[in-house]
Amino acid sequence: MNKKIFKVSLIVLLAFGLTSAGFAQRQTGSIHGTVIDEEGTPIPGASVAASSPKFLGIKSYVTGKTGKFRFPALVPGEYEIKVEMPGFKTTITKGLLVKVGKTTSMTVTLEMATIEEEVTVVAESPVVDIESSKISVSYGAEFIATIPMSRDLYDIQNSIPGAISEGTWYRRTSSILGGTVRSQLYALDGVAMNDPATFYSMVNINVDVYEEIEFEIGAHPAEVGQTDGTYINIVTKSGGNKFSGGATLYYTGESMAQDLWTEEELIALGVDVPSKYTDYKDISLNFGGPIIKDRIWFFVNGRRQIWARAYSGTPENRLQILADANPGVFSAEQLQHYDFDHQEWLAFAKLTFQLTKNIRYMGMIHYNHIYEPIYSNRYGTNVSWDATAVWDHENSYATSHQFNWVLNQNTFLDIRGNYLYRYFPILTRPEVAGNYYNYDSEEKIYWGNTSYSDEYWRRKMVGSVSLTRFQDEFLGASHEFKAGFEYEHTEYDRDWYKLGNPYYTYYDDYNKYMTGDIEGLYYHDIGDREGRVRLRACPDEPRQWLVQDHTNRYSGYVQDSITTGKFAFNLGVRLDHSYQYEPEQSRPELRYDMGPEHQDASLGPNELLEALIQEEHDRGYATRFDALTAPYRRVVEFTTLSPRIGVVYDIFGNGKTALKASFARYYEPVWSAKYNATNIFGAQTQIWRWFDDNADGDMDLPGIDHYDVQSRKEQDPSVIYYTTFESIQKYWETGNEDDLKGGLKAPYMHEFLAGVEHELVRDFKLGFQFVYKVNKNIVESVDKVNGYDWTRTDEVGPIWIPYDFVDPGWDGEWETGDKGEEEMTIYALRRDRDAAMYLGTNPPEAIRKYWAFILTFDKRMSNNWQLKGSVLYSSFKGNCRAGYGYTEGEESYFDEPTKLINNYGPLPFDRPLQIKIMGTVILPYDIIISAYFQHRSGSAMTREFQRVYFPTWIEYPVGSGVEYRRKYSYEYVMADPRGSTRNSSFTNMDLRVEKSISFGKYGKLNFYADIFNVAGRKSISVNDDPYARIWYYRDPPEYTLSTTYGDITSVSGVRSFRLGMRWSF
Repeated sequence: MNKKIFKVSLIVLLAFGLTSAGFAQRQTGSIHGTVIDEEGTPIPGASVAASSPKFLGIKSYVTGKTGKFRFPALVPGEYEIKVEMPGFKTTITKGLLVKVGKTTSMTVTLEMATIEEEVTVVAESPVVDIESSKISVSYGAEFIATIPMSRDLYDIQNSIPGAISEGTWYRRTSSILGGTVRSQLYALDGVAMNDPATFYSMVNINVDVYEEIEFEIGAHPAEVGQTDGTYINIVTKSGGNKFSGGATLYYTGESMAQDLWTEEELIALGVDVPSKYTDYKDISLNFGGPIIKDRIWFFVNGRRQIWARAYSGTPENRLQILADANPGVFSAEQLQHYDFDHQEWLAFAKLTFQLTKNIRYMGMIHYNHIYEPIYSNRYGTNVSWDATAVWDHENSYATSHQFNWVLNQNTFLDIRGNYLYRYFPILTRPEVAGNYYNYDSEEKIYWGNTSYSDEYWRRKMVGSVSLTRFQDEFLGASHEFKAGFEYEHTEYDRDWYKLGNPYYTYYDDYNKYMTGDIEGLYYHDIGDREGRVRLRACPDEPRQWLVQDHTNRYSGYVQDSITTGKFAFNLGVRLDHSYQYEPEQSRPELRYDMGPEHQDASLGPNELLEALIQEEHDRGYATRFDALTAPYRRVVEFTTLSPRIGVVYDIFGNGKTALKASFARYYEPVWSAKYNATNIFGAQTQIWRWFDDNADGDMDLPGIDHYDVQSRKEQDPSVIYYTTFESIQKYWETGNEDDLKGGLKAPYMHEFLAGVEHELVRDFKLGFQFVYKVNKNIVESVDKVNGYDWTRTDEVGPIWIPYDFVDPGWDGEWETGDKGEEEMTIYALRRDRDAAMYLGTNPPEAIRKYWAFILTFDKRMSNNWQLKGSVLYSSFKGNCRAGYGYTEGEESYFDEPTKLINNYGPLPFDRPLQIKIMGTVILPYDIIISAYFQHRSGSAMTREFQRVYFPTWIEYPVGSGVEYRRKYSYEYVMADPRGSTRNSSFTNMDLRVEKSISFGKYGKLNFYADIFNVAGRKSISVNDDPYARIWYYRDPPEYTLSTTYGDITSVSGVRSFRLGMRWSF
């Protein structure tokens, strides 16, 4: 009675009392089997037990009349299956391998016996999952430790089929099989590790705690939500009944990196040495074992990582050009070359506790601390040292607590609670506070200050409960039913500010201006004497406000895995209700101690700003600089239904060859930085176009000079920002704000998969798959004032005035007939039209499409060798890019008609051919050779016009004699269809040589040397986009190339050596 009261109380407490809990996705594998006699007849009443050094306790099952048994929720590892039945020999099967997220199928044949007798067999672990239609790639801890790659999830992630790195290591973002870089869901022992604001992994998940990692790249079951791409499922180590542990040391230094360019070549090319590690120290310690044998296990890990990396970019060379022309203006500090330093602490602890025979608890915590004196996301060949920022001691941690309860041998309950926290400060250098942030268009260089300081606080609380039930002989088949509920709450709080000085200064030609020629100040157009006033609309010191974006999600799912004969069907549906909201928040009136650098010297710091603010007030607009309190409001709200359908056919009935097909609809999750464009207090810039009417080179008050607002942000909290495209069209017809009624549609991905998996020989699986994906309802911004339909008119005439010009092609000369020379039409906004004001919507033209044929091979370690890899041929096209900065719904794809020109085509992540091969061979004397080969096609690129200038008046229709005055002096446009050319392909080979030495009971010591870029690949980065400016209306037409066109910006080419030592006991 007391036990029953305890169990009921525990369920009630956990199901309803948890303030945070976790996803119920699988961090385990399963064993499904059938017990038969020698004639193939199922044996009911057989006792089956599963045990493993990796698993706490022993699981038992008694077969029913079908002879079937099931062991779900098994941690990865090798298992022993013991089957007993009176009148039969006891059979023990050893070495049965369980992989995360997979079902291992087996058949146990019992022999008749007259006396008690045991038979021991070595399992032939199947490599084909005949019960699941999903496509996945799994790496165990030993495989990860063997292959020559960086000791980081990023390299591991980029080794799977279809993964293309974005190239930003600290975010660890990749596009995988046609997803965006935010399409991945990272789970660590069930904790969804995605940052609630940005949706990449919130922390650097330490590779030394991995037991196994599964990349589920397609056909997700209904229990896997919050991803429209890849589910990255990391299962950590747990300890065991024996104490075990070890240490890993990994090192490289500058003397161990061989530059493949001579000093003379670098001087001739005008570049710095290739990017490389000049120092790398990585030490990791782990220890685990029993607190109470068969009852409580623990595992702990601590890791320290310090590295320094030479930066191959040379922004100082661009700044030096300005310094040479203006002696004494720039300091040595500003002109210094900078490299990168990184310091990181990682820690992990896990406890597994068998509370009762049927109730198990697991709890873990993961911690990160990071410091970088040069923040690795605010640098570049156009960013000087003083324009960089500091990654100033980030702290983040994640914790998970879960209970697994076996109600009976066919029914299981899982309850979880998770919490994540991240403090992420990116700060301006205090020594540059008060400086202007400068940009010179001639030399393409920023200097003086950085954009702003940011302090982020991000929190996530998740809760889940799921119930699994196995049922044989229901409707003529065996079923695995699963149902679950999830709740998630996230908080994204931000304090952003610009210390001392919020203003930017823009030059068309800084050196020209410094000689006394004020034309150098007219950034936009010399002919119109048009410059720019730009500043950040934020406080000039911290703790003046807190910008907040929060989300809530409620999810439920049901699924059924059905097996009957040679067929398996995976059916499921998922219901998600998500919304983002802004708590009540406030902004003080914003004024500053400094004004624009080139304002009239007689004006006070805020005199020009206040005059411009007053002009906006006179027009009926509030501004970003007014004091404001915004009440609570919901920003977006989605209710989505996601079907999942899969089928598996075991062709020969022996579990070795399976045909698989599936369809799924996935919805993009709600992450708060995606939908915070509506937040009135979010990071934003105010820009006025300044017209120097009196030609004195000073920014004078309105009335002497005049100013045009480039765009406005709605300051009324009651106005709806995210709305349907149909309501925007209606607004364009009526001009009635009441027609903007919300109702944004959730972005979705349709996925179709078909393929075959075949066990070629023991332990070796081949797979061939076809993947097709289409991404629709993509959210992007649209100008509600002017739109992007060039055929729209108002009472005056065309809103957008067509302007024809001839593109001279790649050679920049007209009438030579070279590639790209053709007539183009772009569109100028009419002068009297108001400034843009944006809304978020689902432009019907927005799309991404992906297809791929994939050959995969997986030979697990046996007979002293292993092999994994893939060969992929694919296409990834669209008109919305998939990178980090392009997936926040605030890009300019649909802001105006010119942006649509040549915009559809191969996206930057399109790499038609990709080959990835990893393998290991163990030679005599425990010498181990491992290699990693990669090849991929080059990325797609497009020739662009930085500026096509308009004449002041444009005749339309041509020949009509009717002229309209344009508003802005130029437009950006892609000169060729997207992806018309490609960068060079990439081919690389890395190698590891390893020696293993056994010390018996004292453990094993492995020494290894990694050689990266064995074949000596090297390349030159050249700015090969002319990025030209064109004045076609002049006589004769004029064309100027970017001043950096043809510049060699950097080189790559380093053969590096790293030494490692791994002790395990």
